Amino acid sequence: MSYQEMKASVELLPTQAPKFETERFVVVPLGAEPARDLLNVLLQDELLAEQLPWMVEKTADGARKEAFLIGLQCAAETTLVWGIVERARSAYIGAVLARSTLEGLDVEVLCASQFWNQGVADEAGLPVAEWLEEHAAVELVPAG
Repeated sequence: MSYQEMKASVELLPTQAPKFETERFVVVPLGAEPARDLLNVLLQDELLAEQLPWMVEKTADGARKEAFLIGLQCAAETTLVWGIVERARSAYIGAVLARSTLEGLDVEVLCASQFWNQGVADEAGLPVAEWLEEHAAVELVPAG
């Protein structure tokens, strides 16, 4: 079978995403609307926006557009979003995004710039990545 006879099938991400608890954070799965609301605020952090190559327009309007798009992707089950809640403040400080792509699963940890260099990505992202490794798959299936 040649590659022309194959089509990529990107499996929908699992819909029953769990909550993860770490020493400093609670990592909570979010639906489309809460994910959009969190990302709308988070992506307006100018320092964070500058680090995101997929965020073309680094403005408040651009943040709203990207947050809306991610909300749609959540509703379509091609993206999962977890909010990162810092226990000490009882406040959201970031998000973990998992997106299904043709290249595989893309996992990103975004956190407000004031929390950079504090190990947030490792602590909040690791349990999500480990769970995704066990529960999500990308495979090639014959066309037809």
